[in-house]
Amino acid sequence: MRKQIKQEMQEQAKALADELELKIDTSTVLAEITLDNAVSGECAEGSYLNNRRAQSLMQAQIYLSQSIAEDFFKLMELLEAPHA
Repeated sequence: MRKQIKQEMQEQAKALADELELKIDTSTVLAEITLDNAVSGECAEGSYLNNRRAQSLMQAQIYLSQSIAEDFFKLMELLEAPHA
């Protein structure tokens, strides 16, 4: 029974870690787009995202960051849980 519980917790931790990795990569790409847009805004041509799209992108980054933090804390709880 203990072995089965430990196996299930390891599977949950692995799935959560994989999801976290994907979310972190997505967050990095969104940050790169935001930075590119800000730099483009200084050019004569202007930024490639209008204010509405830039604000939506920033809101998505905030939600994604919150989700990453929640998943990270869940993963830490799984890893710190006693494997009785």
